[in-house]
Amino acid sequence: MNMQSILSIVSMASKTASKVGVVGLITSVAMLSQTTNAANNTTTIPLDMSGMNITKHEIAVMQVLSEICPPMLNGNQKQRFYKSYNVQLHELMPTLDDPKAAIQYLSTQQDYRQILQGIRSWTMGFSKQDNKAICEDLANADF
Repeated sequence: MNMQSILSIVSMASKTASKVGVVGLITSVAMLSQTTNAANNTTTIPLDMSGMNITKHEIAVMQVLSEICPPMLNGNQKQRFYKSYNVQLHELMPTLDDPKAAIQYLSTQQDYRQILQGIRSWTMGFSKQDNKAICEDLANADF
């Protein structure tokens, strides 16, 4: 997949994020990232006893958004972003009391660090305006 097609997908996704919701946007970005990293087939981790799984790519997308978004947003937007971010984490990892602790733990794992670095590099390949639009969509999401 070339950079132009990725840019067009993200551009389209950011324009329709309010229609499909932030969860859909995160899932779409994570799925696109998984496609580009198809060689790594161990990308899910069990989060609870019921066997619910979430991909490490989805978690990495959320972590990268938490790193890049706050500096791009004003005070009011930052507060809304953090609220939406926390809601999203709990929706993605509903059986955990502290999803941030799970992210901290994953950050110690080599395979996750590789995925995270890939998501960071991929995200930084987009324009600041595209990244800011995604951050604003998350900050403006209705939960």
